[in-house]
Order: sequence, then structure tokens, then C-alpha cells
Amino acid sequence: MVDTKDFAELVLDATVQIPKGMVSTYGDIANALGDIASSRTVGKILAWNPRPIVVPCHRVVYSNGEVGWYSGKGKGNERKTELLTKEGVRIKDGKVQNFDAVRFADFKIEPMLKELREEQEILRGRVIEDDRFGELRYVAGVDVSYADDDAFAAMAVYDWAKNLIVDRMTVRGKADFPYIPSYLAFREIPVIADLIKNRKDTIFLIDGQGVLHPRGLGIASHIGVALDVPTIGVAKSLLSGTVENDRLDESPIRLDDRKRGYFLRGPGRHPLYVSVGHRVSLGSAVDICRRFLEEKVSDPMREAHRLANSTRRSALGSGEGKE
Repeated sequence: MVDTKDFAELVLDATVQIPKGMVSTYGDIANALGDIASSRTVGKILAWNPRPIVVPCHRVVYSNGEVGWYSGKGKGNERKTELLTKEGVRIKDGKVQNFDAVRFADFKIEPMLKELREEQEILRGRVIEDDRFGELRYVAGVDVSYADDDAFAAMAVYDWAKNLIVDRMTVRGKADFPYIPSYLAFREIPVIADLIKNRKDTIFLIDGQGVLHPRGLGIASHIGVALDVPTIGVAKSLLSGTVENDRLDESPIRLDDRKRGYFLRGPGRHPLYVSVGHRVSLGSAVDICRRFLEEKVSDPMREAHRLANSTRRSALGSGEGKE
């Protein structure tokens, strides 16, 4: 398994390699890391850069040659221009001149995201899309709330027969890996694993995608396979695929010409995008999630969401963070 703790250091290491008098783009560093999808994350890390000049983040510009900001969005454009000019980079009207000639992309760093994708490909082959969860006794909603890299995970456990929430748990941890689209599992699994492991007779509703994912292994499937537990992906937005008819309260979602999930909506509720996680069929996943859209039914996903946010606010004494 790839160690994901050093992602920020890889970004800083790449930046140090940019020669004086040359520039790179956020996308160039992202590609060296293995995926252009990490460009925005690269920018956030460089905005936080604790060692300006030593780590010459002023040499990283936008893909169109615009100089951009320095030490955070909306700040430092003149200072960044000044530093680049002193190093011999010609700037005119806020853009690097002779851009292709001074552009550096020959980084020597570990392509971490490429390695993580390879790990996802291996795990994808282990996803079970049939019902292998035994008797349906408990369904647990799992969600995570953030304040920067402080993570507050919560789980609410619903008793299927009694139609009520019978247990609530929270855990606080540090998210060492940044948020990058389609790599969410590597950020959240270390935080929520303690909530899930050793819990018997439970199907876990994970706030995120299952097989409805660009590589067929969203966080719900990743957790299911890694921890060998039955899971369902219950996302609030669509990452991949196409809803056949979003005017209906229930409609298939197709990905690569296959039915890979369902769009569900209840009275006065935001839609859900449901897909197989692991060891739960799509039909069962839809039936289970449809129940929680009914009135007067305790919803473990909503309760986990509320609990994660309230725990974060209580711990930090503010409303800041991801709701």
C-alpha cells in the first residue's frame, strides 16, 4: 500500500527542482505527481508554503502563462512578478513571455497518484456486487466533517426492525492526504476505519461513491473491500455517469453503457446518487436507501452528517469547516 502522508512534501520537492530563470505550472507538477486532477491541490499547498524563496513557489504560474498569485489567492502578484523578473524571466501585462522556452517540467519525484490509481485498479477487481451480508439487522450512516485537515467522523446505527437509531459514535483524527477528486478514500479511510471495523451484522452507508466512479472504486467500494464489510455508496452529487431521467423520483444512472447506480429523491429531500459499494447488490442498495427517504423514518445518513458537524463545532468552538 502506498504511503500517502508525504503528498505535500512531494509538491514542495518538485517546486525546489524548478531552475532559476524558469517557470512551471500547477498542472506540470500535478502531472509529475501522476494526475492533472491534483492541480488545484498543488496550488493550495503552495499557497501554504512554509518556506518561500527556499521553496521557490513564485516560479509556479498558470497554464496560460499568467503569473498569478503569491502566498494565496488575491495576494502578492506584484511581489511574484518582481521575483521572477530579478531571475531573468520576462513578464509583460502579467504574463510570462517566451513561455514555452522557459517552461520546466522535467521533475524527478514519485508519481504518487499513478501508484494510487494502480492500487485502485487492483481493489476494483475484488468488489462483490451480489448480496453477501446475511440477515439485514443494522444499517449505519457514516460521514466526515472537516476544519482544514482536522477530521471529525461520525456514525449513526439504525436498527432495521425497530426503525430507530440505536447507537451514535464519533472519532477525531488528522487527514494526512489532501482532497483530490476520485481519491477521497485515501483521505478518509484512516479516519473512519476505527468506527467501522469490528462492527458485526451492519451495512454501512458511506457518504460518497461506490462503483459509480471513474475507476469503478469510489470510497464506499474501497472501504468495503479494504475492511471486508458490506457497503453502499450514497453520494450527494454525481461524479461519473448520466442520470436517465432526473425528473423522476427514481431513475437509473448509466456509466460506460451499463446501469451502475440510481438517482433517488424523496419528498422535500435533496437527491441521492446510490451505487454498489461491496457485498450489496444494486437492487438491495436502492431498496435500503429508498426506505430512508420516507417520512417518519430515522435516517442514519442525515444523523451521521448532523453529528459530524456538531462534533466539529463543539471541538473547535466555531462554525468553520465543511458541512
